[in-house]
Amino acid sequence: MFKTILCCVDGSEHALRAAEHACALAEKFGATLTLMTVAKELKPSESVKRFLELEHLSGEPQYVLDEYTESIMEKAKDVAAATGLRGVKTEIKTGNPARTILEYAERKKVDTIVLGRRGMGDVEGILLGSVSHKVASLAKCTVVTTR
Repeated sequence: MFKTILCCVDGSEHALRAAEHACALAEKFGATLTLMTVAKELKPSESVKRFLELEHLSGEPQYVLDEYTESIMEKAKDVAAATGLRGVKTEIKTGNPARTILEYAERKKVDTIVLGRRGMGDVEGILLGSVSHKVASLAKCTVVTTR
């Protein structure tokens, strides 16, 4: 029933609870667990790029997002470590969260996706539909959403 579980985290409380549930499922059923976070790719405007050049700032704003993304993944790994679960894989992706989750799940033949009902994108979720709703509606596998 549960052989390959993909747990999607975004740093929200709902996502950390999803990680707890995913770990419990993986432990109970002997499933493999992959923790994934999907960061949006920052595409700075031309004026921001020009500002960076004028101020002699190297790199792009993406590095701030990368640090935040790493901290999200560390919190999720801490949840897994607290349960004693071993062999947890991690994936950090960039792109549209729902689309990226769905593509990954299909490519890796994931049989269960676990994610929080509400994440960090609440305002966007109200206007465009939440990531969890899109994933639950479009996934070809079981989707578990947590509160």
